Formats: sequence, structure tokens, C-alpha cells
Amino acid sequence: MRLEKYIATSGIASRRAVKKRIQAGLVTVNGEPVFVPGHRINVETDTVEFEGKPVEPLTEHIYLMLNKPAGYLTTRSDERGRPTVMNLVADLPDSIYPVGRLDLETEGLLLFTNDGNFAYRLLHPSHEIEKTYLAWVKGMPNDAAIQRLREGITIPSGTTAPAKVERLKISRDGASTQFEVVIHEGKKRQVRLMFKAVGHPVIRLQRTRIGNLQLGNLPQGQYRLLTPREITALMKLNGQ
Repeated sequence: MRLEKYIATSGIASRRAVKKRIQAGLVTVNGEPVFVPGHRINVETDTVEFEGKPVEPLTEHIYLMLNKPAGYLTTRSDERGRPTVMNLVADLPDSIYPVGRLDLETEGLLLFTNDGNFAYRLLHPSHEIEKTYLAWVKGMPNDAAIQRLREGITIPSGTTAPAKVERLKISRDGASTQFEVVIHEGKKRQVRLMFKAVGHPVIRLQRTRIGNLQLGNLPQGQYRLLTPREITALMKLNGQ
């Protein structure tokens, strides 16, 4: 088995994070550091350590969804002591970690797991899994601005792929507009930067769906385990 797959399957970290640790020389096989991802190991006889700790295969995988409130970092820990999403799942095994990210002020659907293959399947760009957001923005973007968002717009990290953008409602005083936005990329702060590029900064942002999995009426700050059917459906997603 490939080294990064074995470690990710153990629930320590996602496969992407494991590759970075390997390249940094923080993973050893039989006492010797390995620097190149893709190294093959014998899971029956080889001894693997990750950042100095033995890696043991998991006997049980965990999958859950959280309704993330604003004000929490999507990371396992923060050197400045700020609140992280791990504070909201503190009663669960510490082997779980968030799948992907929501920025500090973004709310809504966030997945957690200790299954590296599951995380890899959802995060890999080639799978183009759709994510749905509700965005409240300043002002009233006109039809031309909305069309630019739909066709793809240039933000600091590049040009976005075509998106589904639908205007839902305008506030009574015209100070803000609510949109539903569906994207399949994972560019950093993408939805916020898209609206900023057309002159209508986001006031509030909430992720409501990943593929067919909906946030539903899960209370903010609460989590629930995914059902076997939901897990299977997510693993089968191909972005279409």
C-alpha cells in the first residue's frame, strides 16, 4: 500500500496533509525517513511513524456533519488560541478532522471524518463536487454582474469556472440581496471574492449543501453522524 494512503486510512490526517508531512521528512518507515510520496509499504511487517508517533490502522471510521457558526477557524488547532471547529466536536475521538475548509466568518455545512480515502474523494479537484451557498451581499447586483459571475470571473487565484448564480430576494430597503450560488471548485474564499469582483461584497455566507447532502434544520453549532446511505452517496459523487 502507498505510504500516504496507509497513514490517511489510519485517521491521523487527510492524504493531502500526509504528503506534505512526508516531503518535510516527518514520516519514517522502519526508522528511516521517507521524503517522497508514493513509497510502498508492507502493512503487515513495516513500522510507520508520523511525527514521531506510531501509526496504527483504524478499526472504525467516523463520518459527521456540523453546522459551523461564524467565528470558528476550520483547523485542528490554532497557535494564537482562537476557537476552532474542533471545540464543537470535542466529545468525539480526536482522530477526526474537517474535510475541506470554511473561512472564519462563513457558516454552514462542514464534514468531518477519520477516513482519509473519504476525505480525498471529496477534496480532489477532478471530482468537481458541487457545493451550494446562500450569500447575502451589499446592494443589488444588476443582470450584467450576475452574468459575469455565471460565466467565470477573475479573482486573485485565477479565473473561476462557470457557476450557477440565482437571485433569491432583495431587502425592502434595497441595501442587500440574497443569492444561491453553486460552484464545484475549492478556491480560497471563492464566493466572497467573486462578489467582491463585481462590486458587491458578501455580508453573510452559509454553505447549505455538498453534492446531495443538505444542511437541513441542523441547529447551528451542532453536529450529527451521517447515515450509511449518505456516506455511500457522497463516495459516489462525480460532480454531475
